Amino acid sequence: MQNDIREAAIGLGYIDARSVTGHPFTVWRNRLDQIPLGKYLSFEHDPVKATGWPLNKITIWVAVAPTPPVAEWPAGRGEIGGYYMSSGKRHKQNDAWEDAAEGLGYVVKRGVMLPERAAAIRAGLGVHGLNGLLLTPHKDYGSFVSIKLLLINAAPPDSARGPEHDTSPGCKQCGACRKACPKAAISEDGVDTTVCLRWYMNRLEDLPEGDYPKMGRRILGCDTCQNVCPFNAQIVKKEAPADMAEYMKLENLLTDPNIEKISKYIKLDAELVKMQALMAAANTGRADLLPLVEALANGGGTREKIARWAITRLRPSAC
Repeated sequence: MQNDIREAAIGLGYIDARSVTGHPFTVWRNRLDQIPLGKYLSFEHDPVKATGWPLNKITIWVAVAPTPPVAEWPAGRGEIGGYYMSSGKRHKQNDAWEDAAEGLGYVVKRGVMLPERAAAIRAGLGVHGLNGLLLTPHKDYGSFVSIKLLLINAAPPDSARGPEHDTSPGCKQCGACRKACPKAAISEDGVDTTVCLRWYMNRLEDLPEGDYPKMGRRILGCDTCQNVCPFNAQIVKKEAPADMAEYMKLENLLTDPNIEKISKYIKLDAELVKMQALMAAANTGRADLLPLVEALANGGGTREKIARWAITRLRPSAC
């Protein structure tokens, strides 16, 4: 029953796809209410409310797709995390799965915001990591996966797992991610996402100046906690595409980032790119880029603040 949905997912390049029932994700909602990130998330936890369908006519299919990590970016480039480098491909893949389900005759509810990680845990696709990510048992992917939910108006198959599976045993909490996190966002109680570097990448005006060095040469994303996780010990990292490595040269990002070409892989905001590149230039000691940095030290606001900080790092005698 509904095996054609799974076959469509595998044919599109998903690693695995499994079905779960439409019962509320109460365990997830209760946990979210207890952490700082909770007030920022508005995901519906009850699929019945999200779809308007009766519980016995809701099947949630959960699929995971690989988002392979990128090997160390070449010198002089900004860095983008593996998840984001795969995001363009994933969006197309997700749309294609929904299209395929409709082509098979199913009614699909699109655009529903349900807790993907909680659904994946219910489906048995992985466990909850101390770093807040889904940790899958696949040695080739580990936590480097994205999750897609497909909601169809059909009675769940007998194999669909229900809320009795919602309490994940979790990882063994070896502490490697907690020790490696540059912002100490991970504790024995889990991750405070509002503290991590990724959170600040869209809120640079709130990033304390003392934390600028912690950005390293990141432009988007931070894979630090995943890189040290035992679940990912055997993963083979992929080299950054040659064209993207060219686009991500710091001198390009500081002057005229080629957003149109970069968008082949990931959508980025030019102004945010320049601010991240300012920190990357300073953090990698690129004194040769000082003229480009100085050219951005105007107009006030966060960009000027970061540029002036970068100038003091690249030219210590600067006022």
